Amino acid sequence: MKSMFGLEIQCTDDTPQYFQNLLLQIKHTASIFDVDDNLLITDSAMEAKLVKNLLADRCLLEETYILSFLENPAPSPLFTDYGFVSEKENHYLYQAMTAAFHISSGKEDDINMALIQMDESIIAVEEQYKKLYFIDKESREYILKVAKSYDIEVSFLDLDK
Repeated sequence: MKSMFGLEIQCTDDTPQYFQNLLLQIKHTASIFDVDDNLLITDSAMEAKLVKNLLADRCLLEETYILSFLENPAPSPLFTDYGFVSEKENHYLYQAMTAAFHISSGKEDDINMALIQMDESIIAVEEQYKKLYFIDKESREYILKVAKSYDIEVSFLDLDK
């Protein structure tokens, strides 16, 4: 999971050519990792700041987001409530809405039972070195209570770092 930066452009539907021209200009100045509708996605804070300044100067910046880029996702039906799949088929979650944890310890049967109970809260699973489970930020206390009741340990990541 990697943090990315989304910059939403204020663009009306009747100006697609203007958006395409603007996108070409920005690509000459900054590195754009991905695009989804009116959202430009960069993979560094410096690039995001450069694009943000360009858009702000033209009064075109609508909103900025910090995104979690999932490289090997297993999305649940909740996924689109908290993120999106880009035109390049990349999966992103809005960090302001989500939290991520991994299971640190516990017996396999207890872990499996806890995951069955947690299943309704899981937005996506990122399968890399360790499985990362993404949930709504508001579900954090619930996950901790379930983990405690099954005598397993979960560790939450600080997505802001």
